[in-house]
Amino acid sequence: MPSDDPFFRILCVEGNPAFQQLLKIALGRYGFDVMTAVHGYDALMQYKASQGQFGAIISNDDLPQMNGLHFVGVVRKAGYKGQIIIISGRQQRRELTKYEPHGISGFFHKPFDMAMLATMLLCAE
Repeated sequence: MPSDDPFFRILCVEGNPAFQQLLKIALGRYGFDVMTAVHGYDALMQYKASQGQFGAIISNDDLPQMNGLHFVGVVRKAGYKGQIIIISGRQQRRELTKYEPHGISGFFHKPFDMAMLATMLLCAE
C-alpha cells in the first residue's frame, strides 16, 4: 500500500524496463511508492506533476533523450533538495565526478544489492 508520506515516494529514472520493474518491486517491499520514468523528459513531467514531492530520486547516468547529468541539473535548479542517487552499468565512480556540483547522495554500479540501496534511502536525514 503506497504511503502518503513524500519521504517514501521515489522517482526512478531508468531506461531499461526490466531493471526499472526490478527496482519498483524491490523498493516496494521496503514500503516505498516508486514512480518510474524511462527518460529525463518523462521524469521532469512527473517531477512537475508531483510538485517535486519525492523523498529521493534514483537516476541512471545513461538515459535516452536526456542524460542523467542534465536531468539532475534541471531538478536541482528547480529547487529539489532531497537525495539523488545515480545508478550506472557503464560508468565507474571515479568517472562520475561530474555530478559533484549537484550534491548526489550516492552511486551504485549495476548490478548492486537492492537492500543496500533501500538502507541508504531509509537512513536519509
